[in-house]
Amino acid sequence: MANAISVEVLKKLFGDEFAERYAKALAEAQKIPRERLEEIKRFALEAMKGRDDFRVQYGKMDVILVQSPFSPERFRPVKTSAGNWKATVVWAGSRSMRGPFVSVFVSDKETAEELVRSPGRPWLLVGKLQERLFEGDVTYSFRALGVVPLE
Repeated sequence: MANAISVEVLKKLFGDEFAERYAKALAEAQKIPRERLEEIKRFALEAMKGRDDFRVQYGKMDVILVQSPFSPERFRPVKTSAGNWKATVVWAGSRSMRGPFVSVFVSDKETAEELVRSPGRPWLLVGKLQERLFEGDVTYSFRALGVVPLE
């Protein structure tokens, strides 16, 4: 994803409209194609059955089972300075004392809103999970390249 600095450089060089088109095209190019997401979904549904952390590896990507938060009004998505969107979802595999939450970064507002819209709805997230220590406790963020709703 284009970061805030590169978008600003593009705006100076080419103008706002071009920079926005470029950022959208780059975000789209980084998404996993639908057919591949279906393949990953089939794999994860089988492989996840024996996991207590609700997480599997698919190649170099993490796949985690999450659900929409039960208070969507408290977890509204926000646009980041990098131009992507952050949504908070519930992940039962979290070891944080702060609760079972993970911040998910997606490329578009619609996906971020969909992640929090239906309380308790399950999802598979495909991308990269990062753990960090903050004030002595672990926190999680997830760069989602694919979001798969489960019915």
